[in-house]
This record gives sequence, C-alpha cells and structure tokens, in this order.
Amino acid sequence: RQPADEDRSILVTAFNGKVFGVDRATGQVRWKFPGPSNGEVELAVGSGVVVACAAKQLAFIEYATGRPLRVVDLVGDFPARTIMLIDGAQIFVARAGEIGCYSTGGDWLWAQPFKGEGMGDMSLALSGNTRQADRAN
Repeated sequence: RQPADEDRSILVTAFNGKVFGVDRATGQVRWKFPGPSNGEVELAVGSGVVVACAAKQLAFIEYATGRPLRVVDLVGDFPARTIMLIDGAQIFVARAGEIGCYSTGGDWLWAQPFKGEGMGDMSLALSGNTRQADRAN
C-alpha cells in the first residue's frame, strides 16, 4: 500500500530512452526527461523520486517536476537490457550476467560479474521482493 500522503498524480512512462511524467487525470505531459540512454528503461517510483535504469546509466529524477537529481554510469562490461530491484537502501541492477549494487542515492557499492559463467537474461530476488528476467525481443 502507498502512504496516504504520497503524490500519485503523475503516471511515469518510458520509451525510446526518454522518461515522461503524464498527468493521470488529463493525459497531458507534465514533464519530459531525455532519458539515461537509448533503448529500454526500467522504472521505479517512491518517496518523490523516479529511478530510471537503462543499459548504461541509472538516473534519479524528481517525481513532481522531472528535474534530474543525479545520473550515474553503470559499472560493468556488457551494456544490455537491465532489470532493477530496490530493497531498503540498496538498488540492485542486473544485465547480461552481471549484478551491480548501488545506494538509493546512486553511489556504487559493489559488483558481481560472475566471471566465466557466460552472458544471459537475469532474475533477482529477496524474500518478498522479486524481479523476473525480461527480454526485449
């Protein structure tokens, strides 16, 4: 459940590497963010911040205005479609057989490249919080 006082007036959507804030009552675009990079963008929203993750970057965007708060380059060797799992103060980003862990402020914490295991679609799970593998095609 969402806290009663959390603003939910903006529907956030992403395509072609751009992120949009759309007024959910009228359908009008309230803001546009150029996007962290071209291609697919994984989204999460909470506490007044949109987290947008793409193949090469992780962006933090102010929910109400679309103002960029921080954009960081992802650690790892294989830019590909990402999945993201946010839990507590950590953001886990998985792509092509690699996991990166960041703070909710965007600081890099650690990486696990699974050396010698190959590349592939990934899933992430903690108890009660799961993201299944996703494929662009």
